[in-house]
Amino acid sequence: MSDRDRVPFTILTGWLGAGKTTALNRMLGAQHGKRIAVLVNELGRISIDTQLIIGRGGDVLELAGGCVCCKVDVKNDLWDGIGDIVARSAPDHVVLETTGIAEPAAILDGLVRVPDKVRDRILPAGVVCVVDAESGASALTVRDEAREQAMAADRILLAKLDVASPDAVRATHAILDELAPHAERAAFPADDAGARAMTAWVVEPRKLRAWSQPKRHADHEHDDHAHAHGNQIVAISFLDDVPLVGDRVLAVLHSLGDKLLRAKGNVHLAGDRRRGFIERAGIRTELTHHEEWTRTPTTELVLIGDGLDEGAIRRALWACRAGA
Repeated sequence: MSDRDRVPFTILTGWLGAGKTTALNRMLGAQHGKRIAVLVNELGRISIDTQLIIGRGGDVLELAGGCVCCKVDVKNDLWDGIGDIVARSAPDHVVLETTGIAEPAAILDGLVRVPDKVRDRILPAGVVCVVDAESGASALTVRDEAREQAMAADRILLAKLDVASPDAVRATHAILDELAPHAERAAFPADDAGARAMTAWVVEPRKLRAWSQPKRHADHEHDDHAHAHGNQIVAISFLDDVPLVGDRVLAVLHSLGDKLLRAKGNVHLAGDRRRGFIERAGIRTELTHHEEWTRTPTTELVLIGDGLDEGAIRRALWACRAGA
């Protein structure tokens, strides 16, 4: 099969909270005329306007603009999932959003071990790395995974420029000059035209650059699916039906300091019928209020961080309970 008959496949990567999901939402909502298949680890994180959804089938959303969005387990069925969506939906392009601690080079390493029937249907078309301009310099300095993501990319999408200070932007560019001088850097306006331009840029097929793969560190072990992190990044899920005091939940997250890398989820707020939403992304931790609950209020939080003490965090969050 020639390259013209294969579906281009782009990896969208970036450190925890960099802005990958925001970029995907813009792509899926833009009127760009392309049928793009977006594969994500958690379909529920993609907040697509219900007016854009014309059909649902299992873990697949069919969107009015022609795109499809589906869930894929990167650890277990990545390549089968890509092969399935190509066969089922005949997209013009496939975009895979990786987890925040994934290494794109390791994903592409696995391509050589994929069955021919899948490998022959897709064409690796580049790696786009989203970098948070506000806190990216810090992540790229101290996080091996963040550095490897940038080093593997042929394009860097700068996010959060609207909230980043001039000094933070300079620092982010300076470290990218060192790590990824080969990668084209871009940002796009927050309007519809910007979304269309960003989408065209992300899905433009690029030849994979002939990088010498980023150095594997002694504290990392790799196989086809597993990735053990020596710095003990862990994910904690917290669910609770009892209402919580919102400012105390924020205080718990703030108390974790730099150990907390990412937090996101709904909060059942005591004394408030509105759905609370809490998010830690980059250096910002915010609690916002949304529409009133349309289902039974439940706190559902995911916290990701370095060596987090799950028991202590649960105890601290339980201490935020209050009467409704």
